[in-house]
Order: sequence, then structure tokens, then C-alpha cells
Amino acid sequence: MTAAQDGRIITFYSYKGGTGRTMALANTAWILAANGKRVLAVDWDLEAPGLDRFFRPFLDPHALAATSGIIDIINEYAWAATSGSQRSGAWHQEYAHVEQHAVSLTPERHGLRFAKGGSLDFLSAGRQDRSYSATVSSFEWDNFYERLGGGLFLDALRDDMKASYEYVLIDSRTGLSDNADICTIQMPDMLVDCFTLSDQSLDGAAAVARSVEDGYRKRKIRVLPVPMRIDEGEKEKVDAGRALARLKFDGLPKGLGGEDLSPEELSQYWGAVEIPYRPYYAYEETLATVGDESGIANSLLSAFERLTNVISDGEVASLPPVPEPVRLRCLDAFTRRRPLTTAADVVVAYAAENRMWADWIEAVLKHSGCNVTLYDVSAGPVERPDAATRALVLLSNAFQKSRYGEDVWRAFTGGDPDGAHPALVPLRVDEVRLPDSYLAHEPVDLHRLEEAQCVAGLLSALELPAQPTDGAPAAPRFPGSTPATWNAPSATRPSPAATSSSRRSASSCAPACPSCFRSRRP
Repeated sequence: MTAAQDGRIITFYSYKGGTGRTMALANTAWILAANGKRVLAVDWDLEAPGLDRFFRPFLDPHALAATSGIIDIINEYAWAATSGSQRSGAWHQEYAHVEQHAVSLTPERHGLRFAKGGSLDFLSAGRQDRSYSATVSSFEWDNFYERLGGGLFLDALRDDMKASYEYVLIDSRTGLSDNADICTIQMPDMLVDCFTLSDQSLDGAAAVARSVEDGYRKRKIRVLPVPMRIDEGEKEKVDAGRALARLKFDGLPKGLGGEDLSPEELSQYWGAVEIPYRPYYAYEETLATVGDESGIANSLLSAFERLTNVISDGEVASLPPVPEPVRLRCLDAFTRRRPLTTAADVVVAYAAENRMWADWIEAVLKHSGCNVTLYDVSAGPVERPDAATRALVLLSNAFQKSRYGEDVWRAFTGGDPDGAHPALVPLRVDEVRLPDSYLAHEPVDLHRLEEAQCVAGLLSALELPAQPTDGAPAAPRFPGSTPATWNAPSATRPSPAATSSSRRSASSCAPACPSCFRSRRP
């Protein structure tokens, strides 16, 4: 980007929850990025973040957990403003860079590609650790604005977003609050005001639209009212709601230059932006860009394409074609599995060097009611398990170097990345660098995690219910922990003669001998 005004910031807002606002933002962001646009999706719903769930299959969970977000950026600035010596000039700008806090989506993991130049970055509400809730609830927004120059800092943050991205889509907090005001008044060039046809949702959304439209400021914000979750099952009620919505938002939207639209243009607008209700999407946070086939006029995807066309002023009108096998693969990554109600059969393939991991995993899974079979890959190739058996493969440097490691992997994948065993769960247990064919199966990373995190990740990957830690039977030591007692000295002191003999023996050994290193220690 060459200038701050190049980008465009668009806030998706709803007075009430449950409108489908976040889903609309996620799909719009995806369609823009797929058409070669550089896009940033921002989760500014600090009290109830969840935008990341729509991007889950394309985000690295560990990178997301380790990366700071909106509240962290604001806190860093607030801390700098209240500590240290008096500062002058535009020192605040060094804290207003968003790209270092954003995590890039990787659709390539599932065979998707954005058009040349296209990218989709995600900026979270904040690092989701134990202190997140307290950080958000205790932040003093009045002090931030009145004493710390918060408005100036947010202006700098806004300029940086516009300079770094072509489209910045902000998911706002619902209702009336400091956060909602930031998202609806201070940050955007355009406000997508989402509402359902209930009286409460309509009245609240219309009041906010009037407040933004009539507010005095140098920058004019274009307001787009968008009716959502339209269910044609009750036609009379829907038609009455549509008529009431047009009355409540009379005169909106305006044209690109702020001019009034003609009756024909208004009718065309309201018909284009309406988002239908589809029960299929009520159960999981699934993108319609992979859930629907292209070219179906009444689909949710087509509705989001029309909305994107309006938001982009006609620059982007549709999602580029996606090969059907790729679309189905991505859809499968979103699909929730039925929790197991009977004991699951699990085979764990491992290299001998990772036996501690295998024993620990066996104990955890048996405690969850699974039937577990351990298989050392040094025994040779393994037969492909039946579809009902869960297959765990412990990926490590030792597995990669094992004589039969590749044969075992091919037995589970059928030698084809698209033909994997339906219940294959790769687990990475050390810093092994995996080829793309392995990464395509989204390994679950257990390396360098605490034991409780590994248990949660393992059970989640197998879609098993979480188990309480109290009352669990004694289990093998967790491989990532240090034994309570180690490197203990010998129980008997060696005689002087033995010590002298040991020193002579050590002096004649090769320098790299481990036993010599131990004997030479003071």
C-alpha cells in the first residue's frame, strides 16, 4: 500500500446477538481474499470473541495462542503512556502496527489457493490465556481516552490498518458500549448494520444507524443496513418486516458520494443484500464459501457474494471456482463428528525411541475407555486398519528415519493424501520437520506442551469427552516432564583405589566418551 487512504475499514455491527453478523464478515473476507485482495479480519468483540472459529481449519492453533491481539495492543500503548519519561513527537505510532500481531490463514493446507496477491490475516481480540477476561473487564476506557490520548492512538492504528491492507473487516461488540462506539464511529469508513426482523433488533439497529449517519465528523461513514436470517416460511410476517425495515431506515443507504438513491436503486439494494436463513449453518461455524456449491441463486454463498459486491462497490462480485474435491475436503474439516458412546479401537504406531510417548498415550486413552493396540514400526509394514479403528501415528525424527516409517504412513493414507484413513490422527512429539504430504493431514502438536494441554489435545483430536484428572489410575510418566528424582549419586562411596583406577581409565578413553565426562566433573 502506498498511502493511508488506500485501504478501507468496514465494521460489521448488530444491536442484538444472533443475527449472523460474524458469519457474514468471515465469508465476505474470504471472498475478497480469494479475488486477490489483501484482507485483515479483526475480532473486536472483546467480551465474546469467536471470529476465529470460522477460520479454524486454516489457522495454526499454536501460533494463534501465542500471538497478541487488540486488547494487548491497546494495553501495550497504555502501559507505555503511563510509564517512563515524558515523551514528545509521534512516539505512539510505534505501538500502532497491526501486522506483527496478525496471523495469516493458510488455505493451502487443504488444497485451496487465493488469487495472486490475495491474503487473509486474522487479528484476534487478544491472547486467550487465564488473564484475558480480567484484562478486558478491568480496562478503564474513560482513562484511556481522557488521560492517555487513546483517541490519537486509535487514529494511528486506523491509519496503519488502511496502509497495510486493502480491506479491513472489523467484527464489533453488540449493543451500546465503549467498544461498540470505537468500532462504529471511530474506526470505519463503512458500517454494515446487521439486524433481524424482530422489533428489538430493528429498533436498536436503526437508532445506531441514525446516530452514525447524523453524527458530526470530518469523515463521512457510509451506513449499509442489512437484514439477516430471513426465513421465507412465514411470508406475511416476512413481508411486513421488510416493509417496516425500509421505513425505519428511510433514506439509507446513501450513494457513494452521499447522494440520495432513487426508489428503483433502493429497491435493488434491499433485494441484493438480504441474507436468508439456512438451518444447516446453525450448528457449526462453517464458511458458506466451502459449504455451498457455486452458482445456486438462493444459496447462502450467493447472498454473501451479492453483499460483497455492494461492499466493494462492484469490484468483487463472486467467489472464484473451487474444485469440488477441494471444497468437500475443506467442508469435512469443519464438520463436527458424533461423540463416541462406545469404546473406541485405537492403534498407535510409533518408533521405538518414542515408546514413552506411546505408553503415556495408551494410559490416557484406556482411562477414556478405549481399546488400545501399540505397534512398533520397526516390526515392519502394518496392514491398513478397518474404517472403525482410530489410527494414531507418532511423528518424530526417529519415525522419519525408521526403515518402515514411510511404509506405515502409506498404509494409513493409502499412498494418496486425498485417500487417508478416515480416522487418522497424526501426533507430532518432537521438532521434526514434516513434508507437505504429512502437513496436509494437520498433525496435532504435543511437543513442548504441559501434560494437561496434551491430554486435552489428544482427546479433542479423537473427539473423546474430557476426563477429570482426579481419581485417575497411576499412569506412566508424562514424556515432557522431568522425573522427581534423577542423576542421583551412588549409594556407596567408591574406595580411593577404585577412584584412582577410574581416573586412569578415563584418561585413556576418547574425549567424547560420556562416562569420562561424568567422571571428570568436580
